[in-house]
Amino acid sequence: MSPIHHICIPSGAFSSALLELCQHLGNGLPAKFDFSSDYSETFAGKLLFKGSNKGESDALLCAQPGITTLTVSSVATNASSEELSTIVVKFADDPEVPFPFRGRSLSAKVAAIPRRLDAAHDEKVLAETHEGPIWVMSLRNDVKHYRTSMVLPVIPDGGILRDVLQGDRFLELLPLIHWLRGICNDARYEGPALRACFMFDDPNLHWTSYGHVDFREVALGAAKENYHVSFATVPLDNWFTHQPTAKLFREHARHMSLLVHGNNHTHQELVRNYAPAESILLLRQAIRRIEKLERVAGVEVSRVMAAPHGACSENMLEQLPKWGFESATISHGSLRAHNKGKVWTRSLGFAPSEWIHDCPVLPRWRLAAGAQNTILLAAYLHQAIILVGHHGDLKEGIGLMDQLAGFINGLGPVQWLNMADLSRANYRSWTEGGIMRLQPFGRRLLIKIHEGVTQLAVEAAGGQSPGKWRVSNPDGSVIQSGDGDVICLPPGIREQLVWEKVSDIPSAADEISTRPALGALARRLATECRDRIKASVGQ
Repeated sequence: MSPIHHICIPSGAFSSALLELCQHLGNGLPAKFDFSSDYSETFAGKLLFKGSNKGESDALLCAQPGITTLTVSSVATNASSEELSTIVVKFADDPEVPFPFRGRSLSAKVAAIPRRLDAAHDEKVLAETHEGPIWVMSLRNDVKHYRTSMVLPVIPDGGILRDVLQGDRFLELLPLIHWLRGICNDARYEGPALRACFMFDDPNLHWTSYGHVDFREVALGAAKENYHVSFATVPLDNWFTHQPTAKLFREHARHMSLLVHGNNHTHQELVRNYAPAESILLLRQAIRRIEKLERVAGVEVSRVMAAPHGACSENMLEQLPKWGFESATISHGSLRAHNKGKVWTRSLGFAPSEWIHDCPVLPRWRLAAGAQNTILLAAYLHQAIILVGHHGDLKEGIGLMDQLAGFINGLGPVQWLNMADLSRANYRSWTEGGIMRLQPFGRRLLIKIHEGVTQLAVEAAGGQSPGKWRVSNPDGSVIQSGDGDVICLPPGIREQLVWEKVSDIPSAADEISTRPALGALARRLATECRDRIKASVGQ
């Protein structure tokens, strides 16, 4: 397990807002924040504040001069979205600036406009506005010291971490997260890899188009510009498959795929207060319908649930892995909106994916022309870049996807994947002394073995319950291990391994009908007709 790194904050800087922010960051990194005036203790780093408690901060700095520090301006007041200011920041093209911000200029919102820093002769500028430097770093006796004039944000009342860590607003937290990552030796981990997928909710295989989505145009555009598009299809729609459309998906599987979108796509389908048997029936029926679609169309469907309208309760998330789903994909905002009052919603937005009752949930964001900041932040936080839209977003053609794919591809080597493969690549690892240590963010993973590795071990990520993992080797052998166990690999293993969490899947020998309820079918047909008519009349 990763050691806990203790971060000292002068006790005079204590506030409930700062404590809450620190607790959320500590949930995502092996760091613990101590408000202390005992300068004799040994800490991994010191978080100091300019302008307040100056004597205490200076005393702490002098007590242990060989410890890395971050000095920030202050903690912001609780600012509403209307009170935020927009600034333009230019990042230096320097290795000390974190990927993917290096050398870029961008605009973002802040609670207080940062003042100009007077950089000392030994400080390099990491970020600046038109006023001058706002983030600088010096290296003294091989120890890094950072200063920023940005204030730390306050999570609003009733808000979540994502409110101050999202595309429009993240600059104030960036220096702190970057500093903490350095302390926690986060750079030793490889991955999760840079992954991406465009997604559209609702389309089916009833014709070569759905609304404004032209599957052939999408396939050719994705092949030309190098991207992948996954369509969240409603299992109820399996009553008919247009074979030329199915063939199109088979021939362009590298660039187009399907995942699951609810079951009947009825109102609040995955949020209702079901009896246990009802929720089980709904999920089992969805899987059976998808299996039928796969047989008829000859197309694999990712066992990833895209909740209709993003609405999914924690009770339903708990059931998903038990009945055949590897993960779900839901925006942070939708998770909060449909699970109000749940403690786990407060820390949403920092991890590569969320673990909710042992169900991995991959975040997704709106497909929009102004998504560049969202893309950059997702890449920085090692989150898969999943941009979702509806058929109407392609009313003017696929130019928006081409544009955003060009931006994403410009970040570096990107894996454009279907949602199953994207979920299975959701892990990070580091190798030391022939042992490859994995931190999984998915239940079923495809692990590529590093050169020189002879043993494997798993470290549970935040939010995961302890459990057993099953390793399937290419030679057909299977090994089981628990969190922290070190297992020996058979000699010569250099291929991918299947690494999956063992769960007690309930027995369900009884047959499940895939026949639709007439009311649900009528509603779904009406929605599909509406979407197709809108496209035909140019709406």
